[in-house]
Order: sequence, then structure tokens, then C-alpha cells
Amino acid sequence: MLRILFAATVLATAAHAADATHVLDIDNRVPKFQTFYIDATKAPLGADARFELWQKEDGLAAVPPGPDGDRMARQLLDAAWDRYPALVPRLAALEQAAEDEGRASFDKINELLATGDTQVHSRLILYVGQFDNNAFTMPSMDGKPVTVLMPVENAILKIALAHELTHSVHIQLAHVRNSFGAPVGETVFLEGLAMRTSQAAVPGLPETAYTQIDPNDHWLANCYAKQDAVLKDIVPDLDKSGQDVAMKYTFGQGNNGMQREAYCAAWIVMGRLIASGRTLPELARIPEDRMVDTIRAALSAK
Repeated sequence: MLRILFAATVLATAAHAADATHVLDIDNRVPKFQTFYIDATKAPLGADARFELWQKEDGLAAVPPGPDGDRMARQLLDAAWDRYPALVPRLAALEQAAEDEGRASFDKINELLATGDTQVHSRLILYVGQFDNNAFTMPSMDGKPVTVLMPVENAILKIALAHELTHSVHIQLAHVRNSFGAPVGETVFLEGLAMRTSQAAVPGLPETAYTQIDPNDHWLANCYAKQDAVLKDIVPDLDKSGQDVAMKYTFGQGNNGMQREAYCAAWIVMGRLIASGRTLPELARIPEDRMVDTIRAALSAK
């Protein structure tokens, strides 16, 4: 789906072992958006033609693959369109800030997950999104390294980078192959580790900073209020996989009327594991095929 263009390569040698390199490739797609924006505004287009041009010119959005994702991307682009004129003059500064923060965050995540003796190679694609404060990570495929896709206008950029770059490093340590549609228990494990590692990477903020896409809503309060039901009702689905169940527990409505119920379970259960004495480096090395059972055991523990 993605056409790959390497724009820059940043090499950082781990401090703890001379023979292990940590590599972050930075691929700047912001110029692609600028081309799209010029083409879409020089001869004003209707919403349908604009979306077709956006797709043609490699538009990116943090949505699931397939028709549902296309529908969501169209809605996001339409909602964002009137905000782009104020954003365009700021793009150069946002690009630089995202590159600088990406490098710093990558180094911090490797430190927290104790990868000093491990080869780590990640890729960071910077793009112009739709003001939804979302981002995503893809496992290695087609000969490309694990890839984080991050919108430069993300209002929670620092935490979002820590979260997604945790995924990129964790995927390599645990040899993760699944992507969207992984077993629910695996998603809970992955997202829980990313949230709790971002909390360690950017400490001292309210819990909502690490868990909510919109800092001003009441998602975490609702999660805590419904946690017993959320944890109980997710157990039968821990082994289930596929796009439909993934949509239910992430973008859709879960068992208890919440979006992102997998994230609610993830925040609580990973917090329990850490409180029990498990460390971030230890948890990050639990193999993919043991993640569901680890979550199930933590949910059953008293």
C-alpha cells in the first residue's frame, strides 16, 4: 500500500555495546502533502475529486486497511480541509520539531527497553495528517524495517512518538509478525506496553496524557468506571483475531459502549503486571505467541 522513499538516515550507536547499532530512518512525506494541497487548491475541487487526488498522491491517515479505512479517511480529510490553510505556513517548523523529537524519543525508548546489546532498525514516516492526534506502526514487510507513521501536526507529538516508537522497538524484540487484526489479547499486550513505556519516557504528566487521543475528553474516567466489566467481557475474545474484532475493540463500540476498550484493558492490565514487579525490558521480550496467555493470567490474578 505504501510507496517507500528514504529521505534521511540517522545512525546512533548504542552506548552499552559497541557492536549493536540503533538505526532510525526518517522518511519525510510532508512535501507530498504540499504537492497535493497545491494541486487541490489551484483549481478548486469538489470533495470527491479531492479525495481521489489525495489517494493518488499517497495520502496517509491513521485508519485500518480496507473499505472501512477508506471511508474513515474520507471523513477525516473532509473535516480537516478548512484547517489546512493555517497549517501550511507552519509545516517547515513542524517537520524539524518532529525529526528532532523522533531521534530523541528513539534513543530514550532503546534506553528504557535495555536494547544496548541488540540491533534495532526502525523507520519513521512523517506526514501531514488530519488533526486527529493519531498515528500507527507497521511490522517489517517487503524488505522494509518496522515503520512508524506520524503526522507532524499531532498535538500530542512527544507522547505519540514515544508510544509508536515503543511499538517499533518492541516488535523487533518480541519478533511480532501480526498487524491490525491480531488476536485481541496480543493487541492488549502491545498497547499496554506502549502506553506504560511512554509514561516512563515522558514522566510526570496526568494519566490521561498517555491514554487519551483527545486530552479533553473523559475516556480514561469512563475506563476506570467500567473497568470491571471491560476486563470481564474481553476475556472470551482474547484469542479472537481478524479485522472485525479488531475494529470492535479499537475504532468501534466495545462490549460496554466504549471506543478503544482494548486500550482500556491494556492500560489497567499492563499496570498490574508492572506493579507485580515485571520490568519493561522483561515484558518487551515476551514472545508474540505468549502474549495472549500473559494477559489472560494477569486478568485472572487476584
